[in-house]
Amino acid sequence: MRLVITGLLAAGSIGCSAFWPTVVRTSPDEPLFHSGFPLVGGARLDSALCSLATVGPDATVLTSPPEPTDSAVDLARACRAPAPFVEPGHGRPGELVRVTGGADGIRGFLYRIRAPTGIVVVFSGMGMPAAGWVNERFAELAARRGWMVFALVRQEPRPIYFDPLKEARRGIEAADRVAQECGVPASSELRILGVSLGGMEALLAKREALGRRSAKVAVLDALIDPLQATSNLDSFWHSVSVDSMQAYFRRILIGRYREKDPPPSFQEIMDRVDSQPGALTKVGADAPRQWLCKQPDPSAYAIFISDTDPVLGDGQGDFARECQFPLRRAKVPGHVPLACRLELFEEMLQALR
Repeated sequence: MRLVITGLLAAGSIGCSAFWPTVVRTSPDEPLFHSGFPLVGGARLDSALCSLATVGPDATVLTSPPEPTDSAVDLARACRAPAPFVEPGHGRPGELVRVTGGADGIRGFLYRIRAPTGIVVVFSGMGMPAAGWVNERFAELAARRGWMVFALVRQEPRPIYFDPLKEARRGIEAADRVAQECGVPASSELRILGVSLGGMEALLAKREALGRRSAKVAVLDALIDPLQATSNLDSFWHSVSVDSMQAYFRRILIGRYREKDPPPSFQEIMDRVDSQPGALTKVGADAPRQWLCKQPDPSAYAIFISDTDPVLGDGQGDFARECQFPLRRAKVPGHVPLACRLELFEEMLQALR
């Protein structure tokens, strides 16, 4: 299959569009990447292209060891400094700050503004840099609403395991401390954003905030059903888009987390949290599909789902059909396909108003 697709792309590069349609569409009424009709064996490239386009210049960052955070500035010191002025459309630089100390200290990138009226805590996808272009754009658009942004840096131990509930609680603690130090009104609502694995963390943060303070959450392609996601990433019979994203995520395991080559299955990675001392997440109980339908106010949860998802699989929203939990269409294919439809940034922030 890979040889077939390589041949097709090579043919397109020498002007053979008469035999095979271009996957880049010129009409503004269509997604940027859209193959028009299925390729060999029903395969389509749309979702893989939109997924990788969102990673964009951070593609090699995700497959490289995490950058150190020991240069983080103390939060109180950072909040005392004058907030930078950034021209609209030029991104909003974040500052690496230390919220708490110690081996398990909270670190993150703080996107400050003058006289903030609210705060947004952001949970990034697996391996995605907290200071990457996605969070910079969220921060720039949030600033226009008077909100400052704190993008949490996830803990990534070796061997790697993921503890979404612990990250959710770290994010809430960070948001509270940032709000206090940087002068955000105590009465303001907590706003939470997340994508992919960070989407699960964001949903858990909203759940954990219940009874403590008013909060709203918006997520894109959140890890709602971990079992379904690992089945998709570990599958053998799938589309070329899934094949491409499987290879990329395995490269993340090998390059970022120093797993052996070939790496263990994604199910094994997901199960590791169960045997870790001090871990908080119980995947069977904390998977969002297990508890979202029981939440008292579904309108506080804005869950955007892509048309097709080559990473988590297309069944992440199946639970919603069973309990009529409202979901929102991303209106574009791919996993976290923000680069293919920039309106998603605005729509997610609008959901937090």
